[in-house]
Amino acid sequence: MKSKKFLIALPALFAAISMTACGGGDEGGSSGGGTISDIPTYEMPDAPAGSGEITVWVGEESVEFYQTAANEWVSQMHADNDQFNWTVTVSDFDSGGAAAKLELDNTTCADIVTVAHDNIGKLAQKKLIKPFNSKGLYEQVEADNTKSFYEVAHSVVDNERAIYGVPYIAQSLFLMYDKRYVSEEQAKTFEGLSEAAAARGDSTKAIELTGDDGFNFSFTLLAVKESDKSTTMEIYKDGDRSECWAQGEDSVANLQWARRYHADPHGMKLKPSTNGWATDVKMGGCLGIISGAWKYKEFSSAIGATNVGVAPIPTYTLTEDDVAGTEIEAGTVMRGGTFADFKALLINSASAGNKYVAEQSLVKFLSKKDIQNRSLMAADNLPSYDGAAAYIEQHKDELGVQKYQLAKAQTTMFSYGRPQPFITGILNYCYYQSGAPGLYAMCVENAEGDMGTTRAAREILYRMQYIWENAKDPQSAPATLPAQI
Repeated sequence: MKSKKFLIALPALFAAISMTACGGGDEGGSSGGGTISDIPTYEMPDAPAGSGEITVWVGEESVEFYQTAANEWVSQMHADNDQFNWTVTVSDFDSGGAAAKLELDNTTCADIVTVAHDNIGKLAQKKLIKPFNSKGLYEQVEADNTKSFYEVAHSVVDNERAIYGVPYIAQSLFLMYDKRYVSEEQAKTFEGLSEAAAARGDSTKAIELTGDDGFNFSFTLLAVKESDKSTTMEIYKDGDRSECWAQGEDSVANLQWARRYHADPHGMKLKPSTNGWATDVKMGGCLGIISGAWKYKEFSSAIGATNVGVAPIPTYTLTEDDVAGTEIEAGTVMRGGTFADFKALLINSASAGNKYVAEQSLVKFLSKKDIQNRSLMAADNLPSYDGAAAYIEQHKDELGVQKYQLAKAQTTMFSYGRPQPFITGILNYCYYQSGAPGLYAMCVENAEGDMGTTRAAREILYRMQYIWENAKDPQSAPATLPAQI
């Protein structure tokens, strides 16, 4: 991938992600390099005859609502067909844990599970989940979602492309802060957060991260230019493993900013103390976190619900030190970025027969726009469908201040974010599990050591890109950087 400056605007990037099969080294069940075709879909009854229990896993906060919704589906389907005697039991299982549980032993998992969409590719290629083949469901998913969400809901297995996960909850990173000490104006910039932290106490940090992995600490890696939402960062463009670029001038400046902000006494704490980030927040060690809605209740419990403020990830202004050794101008304003994603409903590969048909009908029902809107009201789940932002604005008063701000912060971040492009398991592995996030964190943490130079930042970004494409660390970098890989 050749060097480039600010070229990729995020709205265009969202639309550009497609389903091209990635080349080389994929896990079992992936495309063998032949012609890829869509699986056939079929007209299916919404109320298939049969009996038995269908089990569903959702997040803890969602169990009550989705059990109620599932019961509605059962009643409606039985009214349409008296031979329909399926029942549904909804229970709590963390979406991250559900993916791991499926990999460990899918026969012990629920029939329908919730996972973050970046897991779809690897689970599909290991044949632990089944493709959807309901024509009505495909039509609903395509009609209701953005093109980017529709496409990353697919995966390619044995040269056949199919939907393996149906979007029903959206998620992004955003800022949660203690509004007793941080004003709304201060929460708009990282400089304002540092100002508030300095006023709070000598040892108070502005923000703390809840993890230094490639997701929870991605806001600087994925940062965009505030004026036009552009970035040079490319991660598996068009689903191609070799189409990455991490060495742009803006990426170097962002990493140098992260180093400086981490070294600032009132800047960023990369890793929680031994007691955990919630204790740090409660005891005044930091004034906020950058995380997702799944941490909202824990943050609220730490400082009290009435003290919680939420906002999009703030902006930061690059200084002379941040742009040293780059072509970026000092004074450039950047916005922290995010993976703007969805949680998906997947069907366990153990399903078969009429039960498989019934499960697809249930997934279609639970992912309808109306059910997503009700889920927002009842369980604070952000709808994933295209146009949800307009619904949120229209129902601002009904949502109430806190729930509205929570939803608004996330929908705002969607305009600065990108979906995780891991349509195959190998892409997920290369990005998350081959050592790249650790290199980035190491550079940020060692601003005063041998990682404190522009050359060091360039080397780290080169090595990260190499890992993304090759699943191994080259351990060194060429004398001249940036360099093609």
